[in-house]
Amino acid sequence: MRKHITFILSVLIIFTITACKQSDNPIPLEELPDNYSLEQAKKDGCVTHENGDITQGKEIFEAFLNTTESGKTDEVRLAFYYTLDDPSRYAPEYYESVQDDYPCLYIQDLSYDGEQYTIRWYENGEEIIKNYSYIMKYEGQAESPDALYHSYIRYVLTNDDKVTWQELMYGMISSQLGDCIDYTSVYTDLIYEN
Repeated sequence: MRKHITFILSVLIIFTITACKQSDNPIPLEELPDNYSLEQAKKDGCVTHENGDITQGKEIFEAFLNTTESGKTDEVRLAFYYTLDDPSRYAPEYYESVQDDYPCLYIQDLSYDGEQYTIRWYENGEEIIKNYSYIMKYEGQAESPDALYHSYIRYVLTNDDKVTWQELMYGMISSQLGDCIDYTSVYTDLIYEN
């Protein structure tokens, strides 16, 4: 009986170590297959957003924030999945022109090297890399009275630590930078009425 239990424990330990290694060493972005799916992204432990709202990985993102706020290096993989949902919400001509592009899935790697945040992804086969000094947290009430959610939590990469969510949302000019604000949204949690 002891040998049987020891064998089972050994198998579980090996499985756990293998699973940890797989999540610690994701497939490089440039090697992701064309048929990489939302389901696979979730299995791989991506912080996943569907149609602009977080659906998996809150704890992973919080761990990333805790690590980087203490000045330590870390990285996390993000998945953004979009559908067109209800066709009646769109002008028929617009819907016809874009429906073949959906659903779509974007995978990005977000890292922190102790000094700056770097986000990278591939778009039309070209690698895009952006560096930012800050990750800003924004919390507030829904921007529109017609919104289905009543409040939000958002994290945005920016080089301006004074910029407000309203300035980002309306594409205003940053007085600090003297130019259009460059930012990348990396996390959105929409809170709905219960």
